Amino acid sequence: MNTIRKIENALGILENALLVLFLTVTVVLAFLQVILREFWSTGMVWADVFLRHLVLWIGFFGAALAAKESRHFSINIITKRLPPIAQRIVQAFLHAISAVVCYFLFHAGMSFLRDEIKYDTEPLFTLMGKNVMPYYLEVIIPIGFALIGLHFLFRAIETAVSGPQSAEVI
Repeated sequence: MNTIRKIENALGILENALLVLFLTVTVVLAFLQVILREFWSTGMVWADVFLRHLVLWIGFFGAALAAKESRHFSINIITKRLPPIAQRIVQAFLHAISAVVCYFLFHAGMSFLRDEIKYDTEPLFTLMGKNVMPYYLEVIIPIGFALIGLHFLFRAIETAVSGPQSAEVI
């Protein structure tokens, strides 16, 4: 159990650091775009497309952190009324099912990525003379679902072994 916690904590630190980095880049780049457009009637051609994809990365890392901290959306009107042992069983089962769903979404994301690579779509933009292909930025789709699924799997194991974590219910 300690090993799982250590792995998950290390993963959470990495996810949090990347989330902060991507949020900072998003704010700075969007602000720079506004300044360039307002004062010099120009802008970076690639920035808007890059920002849209960066929002996708931020969303996946935010969802992974929410799953890690059991702060994802959940409704527990029924489970709240169950005895503690039944709550633990139901929560472990639901976390395991969520991990399985994420596994299938991971595979769908991998299939999507393979198709993007196979059909060699046009570059999103060119940056410093290099083409930036869509799949470079879309790789977060399978990675994101894998991270979320891993956190749900960890929650399922932890709940089954030591009981439910306290989670804030939305």
